[in-house]
Amino acid sequence: MTKRVRGELDAAHGDFGSAAQPGSHEGPRPEAGLLEGLRRFIDGRRIEAALPPDIRRKGVNVDTRERLGGLTNQNYKLYVGGEAIVLRLPGRGTGRFIRRSIERTNQEAAARLGFTPHSLFFDGRTGVKITPFLGEARALDPIAARLPETAEAVAGLLHRFHHSGLRFVNDFDVFKLIRIYERVARGRFARFYDSYDRIRKRVLALERPLSVMSEEKVACHNDLVPENILETPQGLTLIDWEYSGMNDPAWDIASFTLESGFDEEEERRFLASYAGPAASDRLKVRVEAYRLLQDFLWSLWSLLQETASRDPVRARSYRDYGLDRFLRARQRLAFVESRFGVAKKTEEMRR
Repeated sequence: MTKRVRGELDAAHGDFGSAAQPGSHEGPRPEAGLLEGLRRFIDGRRIEAALPPDIRRKGVNVDTRERLGGLTNQNYKLYVGGEAIVLRLPGRGTGRFIRRSIERTNQEAAARLGFTPHSLFFDGRTGVKITPFLGEARALDPIAARLPETAEAVAGLLHRFHHSGLRFVNDFDVFKLIRIYERVARGRFARFYDSYDRIRKRVLALERPLSVMSEEKVACHNDLVPENILETPQGLTLIDWEYSGMNDPAWDIASFTLESGFDEEEERRFLASYAGPAASDRLKVRVEAYRLLQDFLWSLWSLLQETASRDPVRARSYRDYGLDRFLRARQRLAFVESRFGVAKKTEEMRR
């Protein structure tokens, strides 16, 4: 989810957040260098403490670590016995809405069928994870994802994944997750967006008609931003299974096309590659509804990141990102309501 904004924030703030205020022309102060050194030392000790004993015994070079993209979690490239690995440290507070034991079980099931790399270590209680560093792999980005040959390959991968017979141990319920995020955000005294309560009622009113139209649930990734798809010499592979679970397959289609910025024609071609030239109207309607729901859900995710951030510049970036997604969800509402035939029922909610 929202990996693109995570990468942009990482690039803007570096590993530990901005050390200087925008517009400042002063050179680095000596105490700033000391503080940075102390932060790196503490960070290194924390990384060492997270590693299992058998990994530490092989000799870990923490001093040459490289911070990789990600703000929800902290990811580091390390060298153990001369081999590169990736260490994932879960973000603060993510345990309230992500069950790491479920993530581990689902990822292992997907790995057995060849849809994702196996982990070297995965603590299902803490969420600390170690995977091999795939040096020849390249994460997709929205530009690459929109290339016709790449989009067709992703559609084929999704079709195989959704029809593999794979069963995950949990269900992904967007409406339940919306309520969880909202409850956590209220507990953190988050500033909700203008008109949030009115839009929320209309969004939740889609729950029943969407459940009637949805297909049988299958194993889904549920966070299919382009950056969670890697191009490797062996073909495409999926990573990052935090939100995985049984769901309507249209959710993954909506996620990939939305986060890649597909236009109508590109989405039409993608659906044809996934479901055949006669992709059903029901599938198209569900994809459109899930695009709305994803914008609304991730706008709430942004509130959680804003309230958890200790850096005011970063918090503002989350605020702006979440507001953009909320406004886009609000803009989509009338069209989706009309497709589900609930426009009249929600007329009062719009006032």
